[in-house]
Amino acid sequence: MKISKIRFKGYEWEHNPETLKVVNDNNIREQDLPSGSSISRYYSAKCRKVSGKGKLVGNECLVKFNELVKLQGQSESGILTLPSTKPFYAYFKKLELLCEPSPNVITYSFEFIEDCEKNHTDKEPYFHTVMGDETLWDISYKYGVNIETLVSLNPEIKRVDELSEGLKVKIC
Repeated sequence: MKISKIRFKGYEWEHNPETLKVVNDNNIREQDLPSGSSISRYYSAKCRKVSGKGKLVGNECLVKFNELVKLQGQSESGILTLPSTKPFYAYFKKLELLCEPSPNVITYSFEFIEDCEKNHTDKEPYFHTVMGDETLWDISYKYGVNIETLVSLNPEIKRVDELSEGLKVKIC
């Protein structure tokens, strides 16, 4: 199985980063009691954090890095698509150049943080508009969403291999 590429606000990584870390964390407080024991309390789930390191290679690597810099500078959240994960809203929090740029290689690190408010209150589903001769399988691969999930979200689609151009397919 081929792993889908990372996407954010229309930008698609040509090659997935060398490392990718997704942290799902809970807000749990532990309190020591005078008796010597302790109690733990669950308060809430924290927003997911996504980080990693990668390289941009080729003659256009500096142009690609500058596209990431421009994208990181935007203040609003957008849909982040990761391999094997349901797309979610996130902020592009950090982008670092890790070494001197060479003519053909740039090493970088990045960090995204989930937009918890939008993911938990946004009632609008995320859609993909079918282009050309795309199938539901293509869309499943592109967004890393299970084909069965897409079928259940889009009951009006009768054949996964025949979609009309311009059709809006619900992703999440």
